Amino acid sequence: METSLCRACANFCRVRVTVEDGRLMKVAGDPTDPVYKGFSCIRGISQPVFYNHPDRLLTSMARQPDGSYAPIPVAQALDEIAERLAAVRGRHGSRAIASYWGMMAVNNGATIPFAEAFMRALGSPMSFNASAIDKPGRAIAQAMLGTWQAPRTVYNDPDALLLVGINPLTSFQGVPMGNPPRWYRNRLAAGMQLIVIDPRQSDTARRATLHLQNRPGTDAAILAAFIRIILEEELFDGAFVEENISGLAALRAAVQPFEAHRSAAFAGVPVDDLTAAARIFASAPRGGAVAGTGPSLSGTSTLVEYLILVLDTLCGNYLRAGDRVGDPGVLLPERQAVAQASPPRPSHDFGERMRATGFAASAIGMPTGVLADEMLLEGEGQVRALISCAGNPANAWPDHGKAVAALGSLDLLVQIDPWMSDTARLADYVIAPKLAYETPTSTVRREQAARYAFPSNAYTEPFAQYFPALLSPPDGADLIEEWEAYLGLARRLGLALEITGGDGRSVHFGPGDAPTSDDLLTLFSLGSRVPLVEVKRHMAGAYFHGDPLHVQEKEAGWTGRLDVGNEDIMADLVEVARDIVRPQDRSTPQYPFRLLCRRIMPTFNSSYHDASTLRGRSHNPAYMHPGDMAALSITPGQLVELESRRGRVRAIAEADAHLRPGTISISHGFGRLGADDDPKAGFNINRLLGADGVIERYSGQPLMSNVPLMVRAVPEA
Repeated sequence: METSLCRACANFCRVRVTVEDGRLMKVAGDPTDPVYKGFSCIRGISQPVFYNHPDRLLTSMARQPDGSYAPIPVAQALDEIAERLAAVRGRHGSRAIASYWGMMAVNNGATIPFAEAFMRALGSPMSFNASAIDKPGRAIAQAMLGTWQAPRTVYNDPDALLLVGINPLTSFQGVPMGNPPRWYRNRLAAGMQLIVIDPRQSDTARRATLHLQNRPGTDAAILAAFIRIILEEELFDGAFVEENISGLAALRAAVQPFEAHRSAAFAGVPVDDLTAAARIFASAPRGGAVAGTGPSLSGTSTLVEYLILVLDTLCGNYLRAGDRVGDPGVLLPERQAVAQASPPRPSHDFGERMRATGFAASAIGMPTGVLADEMLLEGEGQVRALISCAGNPANAWPDHGKAVAALGSLDLLVQIDPWMSDTARLADYVIAPKLAYETPTSTVRREQAARYAFPSNAYTEPFAQYFPALLSPPDGADLIEEWEAYLGLARRLGLALEITGGDGRSVHFGPGDAPTSDDLLTLFSLGSRVPLVEVKRHMAGAYFHGDPLHVQEKEAGWTGRLDVGNEDIMADLVEVARDIVRPQDRSTPQYPFRLLCRRIMPTFNSSYHDASTLRGRSHNPAYMHPGDMAALSITPGQLVELESRRGRVRAIAEADAHLRPGTISISHGFGRLGADDDPKAGFNINRLLGADGVIERYSGQPLMSNVPLMVRAVPEA
């Protein structure tokens, strides 16, 4: 039995792994781990199923003239792909080649750096990622507001926690990395006030001190009402606001229409609960707020994320001069913390502009939600080739029909995938990668995620460990790591890749270089507070506290301020206020229900769908409130037809009393090409979603939740 780092999701649990005769037999939480204390979810403990699954690809595949697939040596596949990429580039230019990485790429620390470096070396700006259709607003809003140069207090034993459209007990976002159930039990027992805004009484909401079960899409109105209450009752941190923020007058004016009674009626929540929630949050000595994909997919990602940052800023929920920083870093350079604000930076509408929609890049990257249009719109600059890695765009992108048509129209589609996923079944080549326990890793990836990639996660203490590869690929397998595919293509195209080390310096990998995974772990840890070689001496892992790190005083003459009155966001609030001030009939007789996205524990977005992890269930239920089901004479397990303005699907209805009436909750990521008419095989919710309706104006993210629906029972045959 060995210890290792689970990479089935971004919580990165430390686990005990049992290997027998070269096969992964068991994965379980490590009870000796001081951070996770034995925690591991079903995604982690089910990994042996996937490693030993008969459908796992052990060699790369190439599409044949008749549409079937045949094994191909990976070296030959890369030779042919490079030749075809060169041809596309020669005919249409570098812009015609795009890349996309999905959320599973975050779990291999080298994948994203090499994917981005390959596109830069190729000279193409068309590098896209899943974050732009998952939760783009956080990065954009942060750029609009500016950044406090010390950590937030939300992960340092908060007295109040505000969660908006997020369920950390399923997603593991919004709490310190570790053991989420234990963390909540401990903090609530210590007196933490938990406020949840969510149309569904989620696992987390059921533990809340106060749950505002609002109408979908009204989060911004509630948050604006919070801000008005805090400003009018002077519950904000006056000294912090005076010294460190700008835009207060514009903010006061913008939230003026969001009077508590009016906003509560609009959101469908008790006004006493709304005002109590605002006062609890503002009065807490230490607190913080975190939003999830709920409001993000509802088309208000940047607005909601900005208002959350404004709440934290008004209440001064940041570490101050003299406060101790819990995690100064171990395998990254020591975190520098100063009690001062970096001013706003460019947030959106820069870089390459999309021909079809006019959208450009933002702080989260290129607008993935409109990439299909760039593939389908003919003319100069049309995307003709795509390299997709660690994601499943045919399954994950909105407007399923358009996404499949776009992917199928390409001159070249390359999918890096351990399975014949929907996207793989459209691809010209499928590169089969190694899985996590077949590669070495270290906790540098956890530090990177906490510090850079996932601002809604953090560590509270400096713990680090190195993990060697525990498995060799199965006998006869021909596998490479994901990053090796990009390096192999670069080598064949005569390109050098520039990779940034942990200390910020660039290292070039030319056609003759052949780094190992351990070389890259060393590269990503350059300049670290504790050398990787020292961490390797502690094979069971260890805390590396060293001298305590405290937040430093503001630099003399520093003038940076956080902007709580961003002009674009204030204009957005004016638009929301129109519905508040002059309420209109929100009902849509043809589509009286609202679709709510939801996560389920056994899956990670569009990955890991297997009956063994889904507890024997292969379908994707349409959860409804029992009262709504009774009104429509629908019984649990009955077949129903769901219809939106975009499409129609059939699903199996199930009851969920924790839903707000009038909503239907369904998980993204299910469905297989050609099987969407079989509700027992799951269905792709993106058949109900368009990519040209309500679009988030900063990121190009289409509306993927709060979508109007109708539902009717299907008569039994």
